[in-house]
Amino acid sequence: MKSKLFSTLALSATVLALNAQMSMPSTTGIQQDAQKSAVQTKSNATQTVAKAETTAKPALGSLISQFSGQISPTALTDDFNKNKSSFETQAKSTPATDVKANAGLLQKLQGGLKSTAFTSGWAAIKDKWQAGVKGATSTKQLAGYAKTLTENVNPKFLGSNWEKIKPTLTSALDKAAQ
Repeated sequence: MKSKLFSTLALSATVLALNAQMSMPSTTGIQQDAQKSAVQTKSNATQTVAKAETTAKPALGSLISQFSGQISPTALTDDFNKNKSSFETQAKSTPATDVKANAGLLQKLQGGLKSTAFTSGWAAIKDKWQAGVKGATSTKQLAGYAKTLTENVNPKFLGSNWEKIKPTLTSALDKAAQ
């Protein structure tokens, strides 16, 4: 979305420069100033787009939804299975800045997993993880907890695409945790 906005700004700057060229005689200093200004505006817009693309963080709810989509129904409680589609829709629409809502999503997902769905190491960190999610004050913290959750669901309960998706999802969680 931001990329499209900045691309539109860059395009507008180019159009302004072309309009300036067409409406003024080529010998005036005004045209040269307009061209320089339009080039500078386009350059600034291009730099802003590049910066936005490198600093934009993925929405945590969307990442939680992607992970949820990989979990086998046999790893989930009956209640969570019934509401999984609604959960994923809610997760996708949760604003990245809403720490409380994103914490709730992680808690719901973890609570919707059967105890048998976790790796053997989960029991040792479960209480600390739950307290951390409950007390989180930033999306950055929650992204770290989301990654911990993905690492502690037994891979046998994850879809056949998981190995393909895992590096991308893990990288996105890492980026969100920065």
